[in-house]
Amino acid sequence: MPRDSGCVRLSHLECTSCGKRWEIRLRNTCDCGGPLFARYEWGELLPGDLRPRRDLWRYAPLLPLGEEEVQSRGEGGTPLHRLRTIGAGGRVARMKVADVYVKDEGLNPTGTFKSRGMAVAVPMAGHLGAKSLVAPSAGNAGAALAHYAAVYGLGATVFLTRDAPADARRLVQTFGARACPTTGDITRAARIAEDYAAATGAFNLATLREPYRVEGKKTLLFEIWEALGGLPDWILFPTGGGTGIAGLWKGLHELRQLGWYDGPMPRIGLVQPKGCAPLVKAWREGREDVEPWPRPRTAASGLRVPSTIADRIVLRAVRETRGAGVAVSEHAMVMAAANLAVLEGVSACLEGAATLAGLRRLYDEGAITRDDRVVLVNTGSAEKGAGSPASRYPPQTPQRKR
Repeated sequence: MPRDSGCVRLSHLECTSCGKRWEIRLRNTCDCGGPLFARYEWGELLPGDLRPRRDLWRYAPLLPLGEEEVQSRGEGGTPLHRLRTIGAGGRVARMKVADVYVKDEGLNPTGTFKSRGMAVAVPMAGHLGAKSLVAPSAGNAGAALAHYAAVYGLGATVFLTRDAPADARRLVQTFGARACPTTGDITRAARIAEDYAAATGAFNLATLREPYRVEGKKTLLFEIWEALGGLPDWILFPTGGGTGIAGLWKGLHELRQLGWYDGPMPRIGLVQPKGCAPLVKAWREGREDVEPWPRPRTAASGLRVPSTIADRIVLRAVRETRGAGVAVSEHAMVMAAANLAVLEGVSACLEGAATLAGLRRLYDEGAITRDDRVVLVNTGSAEKGAGSPASRYPPQTPQRKR
């Protein structure tokens, strides 16, 4: 059953739009259409009560399931690399900040940060009675869903976008799930998945169409907090659907509620490609929601999301933390991936590399200064097909610093 201990109790679901409360059961969204967050009643929990393990289930006391109820495949616990060349001044990039770190999510079981969300959402759906699951995907979320559905013995169907890489389809099928190609983008695949769920009774795990993928994503913030003994000045996150930033924001508030962190909030940097930047556009225009992006175009398929149900959450998180939104070019992402690989030995997908390109822009604009400590979230390894720099472009070799 969901967590209910002397220290922490999963209390209810709360609508992030209207504030309505819902009981803990299988539910996708509020009846107003707003995303739901899981809420807890915190007891006298201390950092010493965290579990002595190296995966995300170290934070089981802050999650809806106990560690005895899950079957870990090593999700979470990814390294935070301090970069030695990038950000140190010198001839490469000519950019100097106090520290630059990369949170390397490419070392998760399916090669991306999508493992975090599905590692919590899939078993939670099973505990609440789901027998089969469905989600739309450009590739990586589908692979993570298929993986954890196999771990927990649940059926899974993934509706893939028309340009999802063949490797993603094969990986979904390798784990025994149904891979169903569609003829549209992620918005079209999401509509098909929603219709399929309504017709078959499968539970829909689409981005923020259920409450528990965010629970897995918030552990990324907890890991950064522990690794640094605090929080940085900036966290830059590549953003498509928005669960990453939603998780950061929720995790930050929970650290404060627990009394574990009372320092300044890290400023959240929202990074999108110029060919699909609805959230950045809304942030710059002072809007609270997005207008769908017409004809989204970017090689970073995880960022090819023309609109998202998480828009209000993401924009509120950026504004509340005094963060910023920035759009970067395709060329900048490719060169950033090459720089991370050649200069730092970090294998980054285009989506993750976008954060380095975003750092360059925010530094040039004066938003990020020489005194700032910055964490870049690399959401997947360079080998993850659709987000692989090598999959769309010829090799790019940056000049090493002499």
